[in-house]
Amino acid sequence: MHEHSGDYLVSYVVLAVSFVIESVSLARAARQVRAESRRWRTTPRRYLRLTADTTVKAVFLEDSAALIGLVLAAAGVALSELTGDELYDGIASILIGVLLLVVAVTLALRNLSLLVGRSVPARLRQEIDRELTDLPAVRRVDTLLTMQLGPADILVAAKVDFDDAATGAQIEAAADAAERRLTGRYPEIRYVFLDPTRATARDAHPDPAGPADAGGAPGGTEPD
Repeated sequence: MHEHSGDYLVSYVVLAVSFVIESVSLARAARQVRAESRRWRTTPRRYLRLTADTTVKAVFLEDSAALIGLVLAAAGVALSELTGDELYDGIASILIGVLLLVVAVTLALRNLSLLVGRSVPARLRQEIDRELTDLPAVRRVDTLLTMQLGPADILVAAKVDFDDAATGAQIEAAADAAERRLTGRYPEIRYVFLDPTRATARDAHPDPAGPADAGGAPGGTEPD
């Protein structure tokens, strides 16, 4: 039996004040996550899972972990007061340490793909493909590559099959229009490269055993 060596009231006050401060910080982070998820037309949960903005993700997860940790600490103090044994306070501390370790590992795994570059989420890739296909003089997009260069830097490169009658000026105008459309709708897209290509017999009759999706960036994977 280990008796508590401090004042329980002081512990409760400190925990309560900390809980209020962390709640305000988490509320702000949650508001930003909801706003960004609406802009990207997805759910907050999916946005947090796929976003390359490590700052938003870290703040949200750390504030969430802090609130859970404060609840665990309060439970440990309360059980210690009720039983007169500080063992529960120690157990709460261990659980908080495990919680912080889980958050750290989660952030590391989520951000690991950014070290080698990853493609954008599948839904965004489909919208980029649609924007390019809707351009004047464009017949289809043969290959679309995307890469997340940073939290606010996306590269788009595509092989585009233009109409056979398209002139050099029309192709140049289409390339400029592609950049304006994509950067105007998605400010994170900083670089747009179009490579005019010509349809071949293989393009017209693609190999069924060939890759189903050429949109993944080197070293990256397309999210669900």
